[in-house]
Amino acid sequence: MGIRSVLPRIGVLGLLGASIYTWRAGQAWEGLGPNGSTLNPSGPAQVLGLAHAIHLRPTLNYGQEIMDFSNLVGKRPAVVMYFLDWQGDPNASGLERYFDPYLLNTISNTLPVSARPAIMLTWQPLHGRRATGCAQDYPGAIPLLDILDGKCDSYIQGFAQALKKRPERFLLRFAHEMNISDSPWWVGHIGADPSLYVAVWRHVHRIFEEEGVSNVEWVWSPNYASNPPDPWNDLHAYYPGDDVVDWIGLSGYNWYTTRPPGIWRTFPELYDAVLKDLACSYPKPQIIAEIGSVEGDGATFSKAAWIRDAYSRAPSYPFLRVIQWFNDYAYADPSSADFRVTTSTAQDGSVQPLPPSSGAWTSAYRDAIGDPVYTTTLPALSVATPPSRFCGGDPFTLAPNFLLLPRTGEAVVSITGIGYTVSLTLTPMPPPGISATLPGNLWNPPWAASSLRIQTANTPSGSYTGGVRIQGPGLSRTLPFTVEVVDRVYSIWIPRVRR
Repeated sequence: MGIRSVLPRIGVLGLLGASIYTWRAGQAWEGLGPNGSTLNPSGPAQVLGLAHAIHLRPTLNYGQEIMDFSNLVGKRPAVVMYFLDWQGDPNASGLERYFDPYLLNTISNTLPVSARPAIMLTWQPLHGRRATGCAQDYPGAIPLLDILDGKCDSYIQGFAQALKKRPERFLLRFAHEMNISDSPWWVGHIGADPSLYVAVWRHVHRIFEEEGVSNVEWVWSPNYASNPPDPWNDLHAYYPGDDVVDWIGLSGYNWYTTRPPGIWRTFPELYDAVLKDLACSYPKPQIIAEIGSVEGDGATFSKAAWIRDAYSRAPSYPFLRVIQWFNDYAYADPSSADFRVTTSTAQDGSVQPLPPSSGAWTSAYRDAIGDPVYTTTLPALSVATPPSRFCGGDPFTLAPNFLLLPRTGEAVVSITGIGYTVSLTLTPMPPPGISATLPGNLWNPPWAASSLRIQTANTPSGSYTGGVRIQGPGLSRTLPFTVEVVDRVYSIWIPRVRR
C-alpha cells in the first residue's frame, strides 16, 4: 500500500500581492521567434505607428503656422503642444475666464476637421488669480500645498468645464518635469517629499472626474533624469498611480555647450535606459513630450545627423507612441539653446527652413519624419495602451506557469504577447483529465492578453503538463504550464513587498 492511500497529498500555495520586475543590464529588447530567431523590435511602431508631434510657439495665426509647418516638412502633425498657466482671463465671460479658446479657434477656422491635431496642453500651475478662481493672486508658482488645500479649486473646476465643452482631444500635461530642481513645483524647494506631488495630482484629477470630463487624457511627464539624482528624488516616487495616468511623457535635450557639463548626448544616452525602465514599471503608452538638439561643429557633432539618428531609433521602443520635437529656443529666448528645425516666431504664422543658408536642419527633420512609421493620427488611448508591463526578452508570457489544484477545481492563467507583427491564433493543449478554455483564440498585433481557464474534475492526483500553442505566419511557439493535482490545497497570503 503506497503512502498516497494513507496520507492525502496536500499542497501549499503562496500568493504574492504583486510581481516585481527588474531590468537586467544587457538584456535584449528583441523577443525570440521560432528556432531562436529574433522578432522585429519595431513591431508596435510598424502596426500602430509613432505619432508625429511638434511644439510650436503660439502666434496670432496659430492655425496658419501649423499649416505652413506641415507643408514645409511634408507631413502634418498628429499632436501639437503649447504651454499655458493658471491665470485665465478675468475680463472674459463664461468659461473663457478659465480657458482662452483663441488658439484652438484659429486651428478650427484654418484646418479641415480631418487635418486637426490632438492638442497637448502643458498646464503649468503658475500665476493663479483671485479673479479667476484662486483664493489669492499668485505672482509665480502656486504652492502645491495651496492646491491640495483647495485654494484654486474654483479655477480648476472652471478649466475642466471649459475643456469638456470643446470638441478637441486634449492631452493634459500637468506640472511637468516635477523631478528636477529647475521646476517651480519641485517639492525639494519646500523640504517636502514626492508624496505631496502625488497627492496634488490626484486632487486635480479627481476634480476633472467629478466634472465628467471625457475628452482629456492625462500625461505624467518627468524629466528623463532626476536632478538632484538622490534616491528620494527618483522619478518613480512621483508616479501618481495607474488609475490616474493615461500616458507617460519624458523630456530630454542635447544641450551640448549651452549648458554644463557641455557633453554631446545622443538619443540613446538620453532615452534608452529610462524608456526601458518605464516600460518595465508601468503598462502605459509613452510620449517623448520634449526633444531637441543644438548644433555642434556641423561635422563630428551635427544637429542634422542627430535628428536623423533619433528618429531612426525611436521605433525600436515598443511602448513609445509619440515623439514631439521642441521647435523653439529654450525658454523662448533667442539667446538660449536653439532647438528649432524651422523658424517659428513670425506673428502671421509663416515658417521658413533652417539654417537659412541651406535648410539642413529642416531637411534632416523632413527626411526623418518621412518614414511611414511616423503617422499623422494619434491612436486611440485604448489601442495605444499595452496590456502589461514589458521588461524585454521573450514577448510571450504565461503566468503562473505552475498551478496547484484540488482534484475538482479551477484557476485562471494570464497569457500576454507584446511586440509581434502578425495575426496569431492561440490553441490550448491541456493534458488528459484537465480542461483548458480561452474566450477567444485570435490575437491581432501588436499586443494582446487572454485568460486561460484551467479546470479539474475528479482528476487523479499527480503532475500534469500542458501548454498553449501560438501560431502565425513564420511563428510557432508553445508556452508550457504544469498542474499539480493534490487532494487538498491550502492558501497562504503573503503581503505585497516592494524592494
